[in-house]
Amino acid sequence: MTFEQFKYILEIAKTGSINQASNNLFLSQAALSTSIKNLEEELGQAIFVRNNRGIQTTPFGRDFISYITPICAQMTQLEHMCRQQADTTQVTFSVSSNGYRFVAPICAKLYQRYKTLGIHIYHLDGIGDATIDYVSNHQVEIGIVRVWDCYKQLYTRQFFAKKIQFTPLATVNMCIFVGKGSPLFNLNSNQDTINPQMLAEYPMVVHSNLNAGPYSDIFSRLKIPYNKNRIVTGSRAVIYDTLEHTDAFYVSSDCERGYRNLEIPSHLRSFVIENCDIHSEIGWIKHEDYVLTPIAKEFVQEITWMFQIYQNPY
Repeated sequence: MTFEQFKYILEIAKTGSINQASNNLFLSQAALSTSIKNLEEELGQAIFVRNNRGIQTTPFGRDFISYITPICAQMTQLEHMCRQQADTTQVTFSVSSNGYRFVAPICAKLYQRYKTLGIHIYHLDGIGDATIDYVSNHQVEIGIVRVWDCYKQLYTRQFFAKKIQFTPLATVNMCIFVGKGSPLFNLNSNQDTINPQMLAEYPMVVHSNLNAGPYSDIFSRLKIPYNKNRIVTGSRAVIYDTLEHTDAFYVSSDCERGYRNLEIPSHLRSFVIENCDIHSEIGWIKHEDYVLTPIAKEFVQEITWMFQIYQNPY
């Protein structure tokens, strides 16, 4: 049993795919599968099972992951500390988000400010509630999350249980994204809203965490008609590739109106969902015991300023 195997387990659990995990870890699929098989034989228990929905975690696997997650977080923090001790002039900053494009430009600005000193920036992609767990386990200093107001009580309980402080930035509409593979991409350029009934003939592409679990009824809450086709993935890159090559759509939060000097990529188009009484609250989180470092304060100031121009219409 090794720390590397622990990291492999967490990556597979996050992506729900041996193939995607092997790509992310820069390992061959065969090497990754063999390592996991060896660990399962050592433990005498299966951590994952394969079925028609892909890789699923066993009950034992879920318990195992709950134990190794804080271990991996502490090892990561130890590595950070050792690196900082080795070079006292170097600064570090760590952040996780649910894939928001406005995080990378802020990290780039911090890099420009501190590159002469030496800076390590850790920017993790948190699918589902992974960002909350990263902050709770001290794997990152700051998390950027969205809270759908229809699940506000669920999030509030989770924040309390995991000692998370949530600071809202803006409340935004729910929207869909389509790519050039969709007929909706070519609608009148002045049209920026869409009736959910217009989506009936198109499939959706979703993160695996929304395909099942406590948030999986979001689509019926949004009054999006059922379609017999669906594309499920644990990768944001796959989502955007899918939008480009199929007529699928992706449900998201209309953060674009809150961005300063950022535009939707030309190969994507967004539409606000009409007559929708559900909204997203975008905000940043930290562990209640964490005291912001100077560079973390700069990040928070930048992201707060970025959303200040958003005029809350509600």
